[in-house]
Order: sequence, then C-alpha cells, then structure tokens
Amino acid sequence: MPKVFKRGKIYWYRLSRNGRQAWVSTGATDRTAAQEVANAAKAAARGEGTIIKQFIVLQECIGRLPTKEQIEMRLRLSRQLSAMALTPITLDDTWKEWLASPQKGNPCATTIAGYRATWQRFIDWAKLHNIQHLHDVSDAHAEDYARDLWRGKFSPRSFNGHIQFLRSVFTTLRVKAGLLDNPWLHIRKLEKETQGRLNFTPDELATLCRKARETMRYMLAIGLYTGLRLGDVLTLRWSAIKPGRIELTPRKTRRKGKTVTIPLHPVLAALLEERRRQVAQSEDYVFPEEAAEYIREVSAFSKRFQNFLRECAIATFEQATGHRQRAIVRKGFHSLRHSFVSLCAVNRVPQVAIQDLVGHGSPAMTALYSHADFDQKRAAIAALPEITFAPAALG
Repeated sequence: MPKVFKRGKIYWYRLSRNGRQAWVSTGATDRTAAQEVANAAKAAARGEGTIIKQFIVLQECIGRLPTKEQIEMRLRLSRQLSAMALTPITLDDTWKEWLASPQKGNPCATTIAGYRATWQRFIDWAKLHNIQHLHDVSDAHAEDYARDLWRGKFSPRSFNGHIQFLRSVFTTLRVKAGLLDNPWLHIRKLEKETQGRLNFTPDELATLCRKARETMRYMLAIGLYTGLRLGDVLTLRWSAIKPGRIELTPRKTRRKGKTVTIPLHPVLAALLEERRRQVAQSEDYVFPEEAAEYIREVSAFSKRFQNFLRECAIATFEQATGHRQRAIVRKGFHSLRHSFVSLCAVNRVPQVAIQDLVGHGSPAMTALYSHADFDQKRAAIAALPEITFAPAALG
C-alpha cells in the first residue's frame, strides 16, 4: 500500500514509473480518500482489476470529497481524459480543421470572413489565459469569455452571434478533438433588440435620388425598385438582367438555391440601359470596381454610403443606451429594402407578391404565403411611384 504525504492541503503519493519514482497528487484533502486514490493508482499500475472496477473506486473516492472539491476534481479529470484524445487540436489549428470539415455546412465567403474575425477574438483572449487546445476550454472558461464579451459592450445580436459560432465550432469538431462536452451550450443568449434598420421617408428618398451621382444613382435605383440587399446590388451581373426582369439567386440564401425574379420598373429599366452604355461590353459586373472592392472588403461601400447619407443630412444612428456602448445604425443601404417593402404595402401590393419579390428565406414566411406568378409581381412593381434621379450629365 503506497504511503500518502500531505503537502499544503493536498495529499500526494509516490509511484514508480519506468523504473523511476514520481510524486503524484491525489487531488484530495481527506487522508482516507487520498489513500484510496493512491491504492487504485498502484493497482492500475500493476494491471490489477478492470477499468470499470477502478472507475467505481475513483467515483467513490470523489464522492467523499467536499462538494466544491468534487466539482473541481471532475472537471480536472474530464480535461485529462480529453487530453488523451487521438487528435488533440490546438486553438491555432482549429480554424483550419473547421474549414476542412463538411459538418460546418457551406457558408458563403462573406459569412466565413465574419466567422474568422469572431474566432480570432476568442483565440486572442484564450492565449492570454494560457489555453492551448480545444479540449482545454472548460465551462468556466466559456463563462469568463461571455463576461468579457459583456464588458466589451457588444449588442445582444453580436453577443449571440459570437456564442452561436463558438458552439458550432465545438460541435463540428467534437468527435475529432475527443470533446466530452460543449462548454458553450451552457451560455445563455441575450434577448435581441426588436428594431433593426428603418425605411427612408418619401422626402429622404427624394433627397437621396436627387443628390446621388455617378454609380450611386444606379445602385440607389436598384436597391429601391428591387429590394435587393447591398451584396447582391454590388455584385449584380449583366447576365442576371433579362428583358423586363432581373433573375438571380441572392447571396444570403444561395445555399438554398432559391432564385428570385423581379420585374423591372420603367425608371430602373431606363437607368440600366444608360449604365449599359457606360460599361465595356466585356465587363461581367454592372459595377466592376465596386464588385471588386466588395469582394476584397465587405464593409467598404457601407462606410461610403453612410458618408453619403450624412452629406444628405439624414440621421443614421441611434445613440447608445443602457448596456450598449456603440450607437446602432438605423439607416443604411439596407433601408432601401425596407423602403421597397413599405412602398409596396402603401400601394396595396398583396403580401404574396411582396414575399416572392424580396425572396424571404424564412420557413415561416414560405409556409404563410403561396407562390406569386410573374403578372402579380409585374403589377406590384408597376404600382411603385416614379422617383426623379439626378441626370447622368451631372455625374
């Protein structure tokens, strides 16, 4: 029977490993419990007893510890067992492993760029806390990181996005990394703010269209008369523009393969013909320079559009209140999509047509509305008011 010795509050014992004596901590402050841990370890070293029997002994030893020490011991042993995984994954290698896994789904390049920034923030924090492997991340670490996000004054939407992605990473790599648990499942999400982008008022729309110059004129018209999102406007291809309509698969719902068909409003049709004469026939994109810039840096045009709104004396931000440190953008390019829907509603366009035009990807929306035919959508677009844009000569 190996003797146990007390060092500080913890009992230790000596064990022979490969002919050498080693000091091993029992993790117990109670002498009886420590002796049983030492006895079980010696029996295991001699090959005595089954793994199950030794595990039962270990459980009994842990059960005699004070409640707090029981929890700490279980967490410690769980991490040690995880460290025995066939493929321990370092945090530095986790991003590469996640990208290579088909279990992550097929997010678009823009989404992946956002995920990359989220992951980089976490590993920067983890390195400050000497966390090296995926299996080293405990429930306590997850809680500490959630507090760090809270102290960072992230909005509820951003906070939830960080937690959701970290959950996804650990779930995706659970088997390969030998993870016993997903520590992020225990982090409670925050309630999201109910209000997002606001639509532009009729006066604001008139001001924007009157002051827009160069390519901004055409982008405004596309956003206003189609309801397309910014990424779809900037990367619009000439091949998507058919006689009397636009046909494309929105970037946000590309993985679902849903194509939207949007009839051309007369104002937009005229502007697109004008734009076609300005761009070389060999160009694939309607806005070649902006498309390249968007692919290179997603937020570049959003910042430029915010500057344009300020030039038009349109308030875009809501001041931070309560926990939020950053002001919330209430008006931006996406507001044109809201304005499109609002104008459709004001002109009594049926919900079925609006839903098909904007290409809602929500299963709830799809179940709620039936399919709209092209004539319904063409009538809906024709009902929209004609807004005067600045002449091209002024661009």
